[in-house]
This record gives sequence, C-alpha cells and structure tokens, in this order.
Amino acid sequence: MADPAAMPMSPKDRINAVVALCLLCAGAASIFVHVPEMPVGVVLIVMAVLNRQRLNRPARIIGVIVMVLFFGGWLTGWLASSDAMPRVIFLGALLIALGILSRAASRAEDVRRAASIVANRPRGARYLFVMFGTHVFAIFLNFGAAALMATLLAQSRDTLVRQNAVEDLTLAMLRGFAAMPMWSPLALSTIITLSILPEVGYFQVLPYGIAAAVLYVGAGYLLSKGPSHDAGLTRALPSWPEQLVLGRVVLRVVLLVAVAFGLHHLAALSMPASVLVAVLCFSLAWWGVQILAGAAPGLHRELAATAGNSVNEIVIVSGAGFLGAVIAETISAFGGAIAAPPDILLPVIVALVPVGMVGAGLWAVNPIVSASILLGVLHPLVPEPALIWLALAAILGWGITAASSPFTANVLITSRIMGLDGGHLVRRGNLKLTVLALLVVGLFCATAVFISLQR
Repeated sequence: MADPAAMPMSPKDRINAVVALCLLCAGAASIFVHVPEMPVGVVLIVMAVLNRQRLNRPARIIGVIVMVLFFGGWLTGWLASSDAMPRVIFLGALLIALGILSRAASRAEDVRRAASIVANRPRGARYLFVMFGTHVFAIFLNFGAAALMATLLAQSRDTLVRQNAVEDLTLAMLRGFAAMPMWSPLALSTIITLSILPEVGYFQVLPYGIAAAVLYVGAGYLLSKGPSHDAGLTRALPSWPEQLVLGRVVLRVVLLVAVAFGLHHLAALSMPASVLVAVLCFSLAWWGVQILAGAAPGLHRELAATAGNSVNEIVIVSGAGFLGAVIAETISAFGGAIAAPPDILLPVIVALVPVGMVGAGLWAVNPIVSASILLGVLHPLVPEPALIWLALAAILGWGITAASSPFTANVLITSRIMGLDGGHLVRRGNLKLTVLALLVVGLFCATAVFISLQR
C-alpha cells in the first residue's frame, strides 16, 4: 500500500495549506500591527468555497450573511474603521492553531494511553475518572475529547449495558466537557467573550469560572450517584506507571496554560493574544517533535488537513465574531437614540443571558452565535462596572449549553458513538442539572450586578 505521506497533494490540498498558512501568519501579525482586511477576507472566502461540502446549514447561512456585509462594508468604507475583521482574523488563526494542537494530541501515544486508562477504571469510580478525563482532554482536543473517550468506552458497550452504566457514563463525558468552557483560557467561550468585552480581564472571571465548574461537576456527580458509584476510590486508583502516564498529560495542559499566563504578564499581551501565541508555539513544537520521530506528516499536509477539517468551525466562529462586532458598533452608532435599560432591569437582563443561550441551543443555535449576538447587543448598554458579570454570565451559559442542547457538537458526537438519543439523553438525564445551574448562575449574576451598580 502506498504511503499517504509520499503521495502528491491534490490542488485542493495545496490551496488549503496556503490558505491556512496565510491565516496563521495574519493572525499572529495582527497582534502587533494592522493587517489589511481585504486580502484576509478573500482568503477566508476561498477556504469556505473550496471546502463548501463540509459546511453545514448554519455555517452556510452565517457565511453568506457575513460575505454580503463584508463586501458592503468594503465598498462603503466603514469596514476599515470597524473592529469586525480584526476579530475574524484573530479567531480564524486561533482555530487553525487549535486544530494543529488537536491533531498533534490525537497522535500522541501517551494521550491515547491516558484516555484508555481513564475509560477502564473499575465500575464504582469510573464516572469520576471519565468526567475528569474528558475535562482535561477537552482542553487539548476540544470536541475530539468527546470522540476519543466515547470511542474507548464504546468498545466495552455490552458490558456497560449489563451494568446499566451507558447513560451514566455518557452524562459524565458531557458534564466533564461542559465544565471546560467555564474557566479554560483556551476555550472559545473565554476567547470570544473577552474579545467582545475587552474591558474585562481573564483573571477577573477566572476564580468564579473555576468555582462554577467545580460546583457544576459536583452537582452532576451527586445527581447521578447510585449503586454504580459505591466502590471505593482507593481500589480504583491507577497503578504507579498509569499515574505517570496521566501525570504527563496533565503536565502538558499545565505547561500550555502557564505559557499563556506568562505571555500575558511578561509580554503585556492581552489574554486572547497570549492564548493564540501560546497555542501556536505549543502546537508547532509538538508537531516538530512528532515529525522528528516520524509520527506526523509534513507541515504542508498538516495545514491542509487542519483547514479542511476545521472550515465549518472557522466559518461559524469567525462569522459570529464578525456579526457580534457589527451589531455592537451599530448600536453604538445610534448614540443616545437607544436608551440604556434602567438599573433595576439590568440584573434581570444579565441573569437571563445564560437562559437565552440555552434556549437558543435547543433551537440548534450554536452558543458561538448566541453569545456573539447577545454580547454584541448588550455590551454598549451595560455600564462598565457590570461588564464582568455579563462576561461571566456568557461564559457560564456557554458551558451549560454545551451539555443541555442536543445540537452541540459534543452531544451529537458522544450520543452517536454511545448509541443513544441525544435529545432524550439531555432532557431526561441532564434537565435537573441544567435548571439548577441556570437558577444558581442567574441568581449569582443578578445579585452581583445589583451590588456593582450600587457602588
């Protein structure tokens, strides 16, 4: 059989590689200098058209809307003074970098061994290990974490069926994944929210995000606790060699996050910019180690595969960022024509942001889109002291939506591999946790907004 790495690349793959490289370079350069909007816009359009078969319906709709606004803005001149295209350039480059990171992680033997170790814990403690394992892997792999963990668990599905544990462990994966957007600096929830609300710093929301993630997975564990959780954790602990494998994976996550934090403090970069630089350097370094070991394709093939596989997310995420910027600037352009809501209503409005995101998710609206629109509308109307709580409401609402909508990628992937109905799963298995989370988050954010406006 011919070696795929030795086969010539198709013209489509060559163009994808060039497009991905241009997007990465433009995103990195945009941190320090202004990047012309038109060339990058054309590059993104070429990517979308070239890979149009991979675009789902929401991506096609968002892509057409953004393309019309893009050319309209370019012809009328407002695009040059807008923040819309810089946001698109940044998000597109970040997704390419995350795609390279995800591919490198999926090839790593210790990552696959760690996932296998987590999936094969004894029955009593398996929920906790699966939940925590999915959470950690999601930082690297994003939606790939759901596919990896579900695939490993599905190999012993017959045993899980006899133990009546299929639904329980599927919920563990969903909840572990959903807790990641609540705090991770690499999560799209954090990147998009902070890019729309630059007044809010990452470390302002980090403690609340971590607390919310812990409470969310803790409540999920208590709601799922039953006979299958009776075994002691001590007997379920991995052996020392297995702990070393798990430790290496966790250490990589810690190192990546530490690099992002270090760039933020030492280089005086914004948190989103620090994340982009950290992910880009980390992913290329990991790819470089693998290429030296003969375990990875050449960079041109890596870029081509990443662009082709990530085009749907790039169109949706970048397009949503573009629309959010346009909406916010349109509202700001009206000046005093749109009156800010009275202070008495602001706590309620902010508290309803997570509810709106979950409700939109039930109608197949991705949280990328709903968060961008809601933040774009509310940013000019919410006083600066309350913006931190608006950011927190959107970030936490994103996480809650990830495990409560049957249309999010992680729910679709996990339920399909595990042989379950995603809609039935989140309605029956996660409804109580979703309602509880929305009530707690809404009450906390409403109270925090009220207090901040009294100062």
